[in-house]
Amino acid sequence: MAAAVVLGGGLTGLVAAERLSAEGIEAPVFEREPEAGGACRSIERDGFTFDFTGHLLHCARPETEGYLRDLGVWDELAVHQRRAAVVVGGRQTPYPIQIHTAALAPAVRRDCLLGFIRAWARQERDGGEPADFSRWVLERFGDGFARHFFVPYNEKLFRARAEELSLDWVGRYVPKPTLEEVVDGALGLHDQPVGYNATFRYPRRGGIRLLPDAVARRVPRLHLSSRVAALHLGERWIELADGGRVRFNRVVSTLALPSLVDLIVGGLPEEVAAARAALRWVRVLNVALGVEGEAPSPEHWLYFPDRELPFYRVGFPSNHGRLAPAGCHTVSIEVSLDPGGVEVAAEAAAAERAAAALGLLDPAKVRLRVQTVIDPAYVVFDHHRRQAVATLRGFLGERDVLLAGRWAEWKYSAMEDAILDGMAVARRLSGGR
Repeated sequence: MAAAVVLGGGLTGLVAAERLSAEGIEAPVFEREPEAGGACRSIERDGFTFDFTGHLLHCARPETEGYLRDLGVWDELAVHQRRAAVVVGGRQTPYPIQIHTAALAPAVRRDCLLGFIRAWARQERDGGEPADFSRWVLERFGDGFARHFFVPYNEKLFRARAEELSLDWVGRYVPKPTLEEVVDGALGLHDQPVGYNATFRYPRRGGIRLLPDAVARRVPRLHLSSRVAALHLGERWIELADGGRVRFNRVVSTLALPSLVDLIVGGLPEEVAAARAALRWVRVLNVALGVEGEAPSPEHWLYFPDRELPFYRVGFPSNHGRLAPAGCHTVSIEVSLDPGGVEVAAEAAAAERAAAALGLLDPAKVRLRVQTVIDPAYVVFDHHRRQAVATLRGFLGERDVLLAGRWAEWKYSAMEDAILDGMAVARRLSGGR
C-alpha cells in the first residue's frame, strides 16, 4: 500500500511527488497522458516549439528560486521585461491600460480619466465593499475603464456577466493605480513597470516543458498513460483504466475538481453532489501557428476586449524564446469556449480570419498549425464557487484526499503557485519537514 498516491502529473503533482520522495515517502504518480507536465507542456514540430498556452514564470519567492536552482534549471531561464498591450477601438496602448491611456482615442481617454476621478472621489467619501466584479470595477476604476476594457474583456474570458463574478480572484492580478499614476498615464508620462508580471522568466530554449521535465526526472514512480477510472474512498483504492488497482493511505489530487468528484464510486451526499454541480469553468482553444517572416508586433502578447473578436488574447511566443526556425515566428491565438461540444475547427478558422483582418497574421505564410484545448482552463469565480469548494474540500479531506494546485483547488494561480502548492502539500504529508 502506497503512503500517498498522487493523481495527475502536472507541475504541482510532480513537485509534490519529488519532494515526498526526497523525504523517503513513497508517492507514485498516475498521469493519463503519455508525457508529464499537464498544461505545462510543449510540442515540437518541424523546428517550431509550441506551449499548450501561455506559460511564463513570475518568480517572487526565494524558495521557488532555491528549488529551481536545485533542479539545475534556474540559469536556463532568461529574464524578460514584459511587453504587452491592450487594443481598444483599433488603437494599441501598453498594458496595464489603467496607467497607459495616452495612446487611445481622445474620447476613450476622456471617458477613462473622468470616470476614474469620479470613482476616486466617491471612494474618498463612501468607502465600503462592493458585492460583485461589476460594482468593484465601477467603484475602483470608474465607468470608462469598465466599459472600454474590464467588463467586456472579462465577460469574454469567463463567458459570464460581470455581475455574476465574485471578487475572490482579483487581488494581485488587477492592481489599482493612484490618481497621480492615472493622470500621468493619460498624459503619456508613466513609464514604470506595474503588476505581478512586469518581469518574467522563460527557458532560453525548448519551451516551458523544461520545468516539468526537470522535476519528472526525480520522480521514481511516474506512471504515464495511466488513467484513473474510479476512486474507492471507503476501501482506499484507485482503479486504473487498464484494470489495475492501487491501494493507498492518502491521496494527493491535482486533477480538476469536477473530474475528481466524478471518479468517486458509491454515490455522494446530496450537498456534495450539489456542490459539484455548482462548479463552472471555461475551456481555452489555443491556435498555435508557425509563420514565415518576422513577427508583426514586438509585443509578447496583446489583449482584445472587443466583443466582436473571437479571441481575447494573441501572443507572439517567439519574441521571448527560441521557438521558431531562423526567419520565422510563432503566433498563439487564445479563444475562450464553454464546456461541451463546440466545433473547435470552425472556432480556430474564425480566429485566424479575425487575426488576419487585424494584420496580425498573413495566412499565406503559415507553415504549421497546432490546435490544443485546455479543459478546464479558467475557473469561473461566480458567487457559488467559494461555498461549493469548501463543501467538496471538507468532504474529501475527511476521507484523506488532499487537493493541491490550480484546478484541484478550483482557483486562479500562476506557475510559481503550482510549484509552491506541490511543496506545501508534500510538507503537510511529511509532517512539516
